[in-house]
Amino acid sequence: MSRQYLAHYPLLTLSLRLATIPDMATALKNSQQSGGKRIVLAEPHGFCAGVRRAIEIVERALEIHGAPVYVRKEIVHNEHVVRGFEERGVVFVDSETEVPDGAVCIFSAHGVSPQVRRNAAERHLAVIDATCPLVAKVHQEARRFARDGRTVILIGHADHEEIEGTYGEAPDRTVIVQNVEEAGRLELPPDAPAAYLTQTTLSVDETAEIVSVLRERFPGLSGPGSEDICYASQNRQNAVKAVAGRSELVLVIGSANSSNTIRMVEVARDSGAQARLLPDAAHLDPGWLTGVRTVGVSAGASAPEELVEQVVERLGTLGYTGLDTEVAASETVVFSPPSGLGLPPRGDARTALLDQAGARIEDLLGTERARWAAVDARAAVPIEAIEELVAAGGKRLRPAFCVSGYLAAGGTADQDAVVAAAAGLELLHAFALIHDDILDNSPTRRGAPTVHARHAGIHAARGWAGEPRRYGEGVAILVGDLAFGYANRLAGGLTGAAMEIWTELGTEMLIGQHLDIALAAELVPDPDLSRWVAVSKSGRYTIHRPLALGAAIAGRPDLQAAFEAYGIAAGEAFQLRDDLLDAFGDSAATGKPAGLDVSEHKMTLLLALAAAEDARVARLVEDGRNWDPARLHAALLASGVREEIEQRIDRLVADARTALATAPLADGWRERLGEMAAQVAYRDR
Repeated sequence: MSRQYLAHYPLLTLSLRLATIPDMATALKNSQQSGGKRIVLAEPHGFCAGVRRAIEIVERALEIHGAPVYVRKEIVHNEHVVRGFEERGVVFVDSETEVPDGAVCIFSAHGVSPQVRRNAAERHLAVIDATCPLVAKVHQEARRFARDGRTVILIGHADHEEIEGTYGEAPDRTVIVQNVEEAGRLELPPDAPAAYLTQTTLSVDETAEIVSVLRERFPGLSGPGSEDICYASQNRQNAVKAVAGRSELVLVIGSANSSNTIRMVEVARDSGAQARLLPDAAHLDPGWLTGVRTVGVSAGASAPEELVEQVVERLGTLGYTGLDTEVAASETVVFSPPSGLGLPPRGDARTALLDQAGARIEDLLGTERARWAAVDARAAVPIEAIEELVAAGGKRLRPAFCVSGYLAAGGTADQDAVVAAAAGLELLHAFALIHDDILDNSPTRRGAPTVHARHAGIHAARGWAGEPRRYGEGVAILVGDLAFGYANRLAGGLTGAAMEIWTELGTEMLIGQHLDIALAAELVPDPDLSRWVAVSKSGRYTIHRPLALGAAIAGRPDLQAAFEAYGIAAGEAFQLRDDLLDAFGDSAATGKPAGLDVSEHKMTLLLALAAAEDARVARLVEDGRNWDPARLHAALLASGVREEIEQRIDRLVADARTALATAPLADGWRERLGEMAAQVAYRDR
């Protein structure tokens, strides 16, 4: 954030601030000895990642475009933040229709409906979307549930901007439930498929009670893949509960229109303490403190740290000189802003470039979804499927190795090319995963139904014509093809050696995949060919080629040999770990069924090595017509191949590190790439 913004709202840590208060250390020591009046500070408190991101977006929009910049609604629910921006030329409006044609319009962190986006497009507004990524996830889930033919039960406050935006995704299929009483009165058609979603800033306990009532009344109720209550709201509520147990009075700093702040006050009261909403230190009434020895202090997710510091100082003047901290969680989440704002790098260079690559994907898919949704809602389904897979997370290994190769090669120029390449690699991987799931007959990916399984289920549930399996697989093939096309669009600006590497890595992956299914059909153990397949479709594609691509963009052909030796060794270790996780891993951790390779006859390197060395495994593999996954899995366990593979992985990691021993890399990157080799080789998912 700029110094100008920090002058308004300095985001200093409380400990540094308190260090400037005269004799604070002495006062703290004396109060501990005398049992004086005390403050218990909840941790975490104040700004969450989504709020920081939204404020950062407005901050940079002012720098780039100058005043006036228009913001639809309040950027975050805090009067001090809003007033500070107004003083600098930000105009807050209730509707996008109030913004002059062609002007810059920022959507607040709470999200907007598709109709708002259409209105903005009609006015040719330069839209910058500051929607919190966790709110955007709820919007995505609303679209998915509605597309699947479910009634969406949206739990939250009907007049809250977040609920208004989410409701707008599927108004004809959505009902709002605000409390337990409304959940008990809700009427739905018998056997109507339904799913629930929640406002992110609600009370965790209250939401759980509402969901419990809904599940009891509607046994087939579905829910999101993970809870929608945002991590920041939950952490702050947990911290307030802990503070309330130690305090007679809890002060929650924030504005009256901040939902998460109001919930924190309610949580404190439900935990047995008095609690008050406190806009700022000027509103602190000393009469509240009568008979109070210990005051708990926290702040809503949209309250600046400066307000907390001022309240602590004010309490100090009223005799509360002892300070304890109640830590409920440590927050490290950071959300990247949208691309195109020219924001300064956050953290190290690799993180900044990867953030930009992620934003590039979001911008591309969001633009494409809006474009095709204007034709017909069904036309946007393939793009939404890609968005859902990308948003579900994953290791992002290929973009990470691409950016790492670029930085290890000393790359500084042409950063846009490496960002585009990294984004393209992630979409290329989405293409590979979607098609791989069809080939492997996998029902889940990253803990959610695979694209083909989900759409086969939709077909069956709606009683459409034709065969559900063929429909689901057809949709998934087309979705994968679309991801492949978008990947090539992103990488289209690559030239010379970089374009040659891009083309080769895709070809290798596809040829390797073909050999993979051929070996599964033939069931002929061939460790050498299985190793080639593993290196080609996984190792080179995951590590070697992305590294080489980054070095090529940086203009360092001299690193290609070292990166190849490193990448092949680390890539084989990566694939062997993948084989071990499939055969012996925990599906809850990996997000896909365990033992899938064995059940689908895949001649993995692990299985080929075991068949070459263990007669029982070899016999079970040869008896392909009577393939028994359970017996084969037991034989693999008994063969000792697991220990052998672990030893082989150790040697490969050592080889990868040795390959870089004399390579002329930028400072620190020899060690960092060595750590990355260990991370991919010894992962648990």
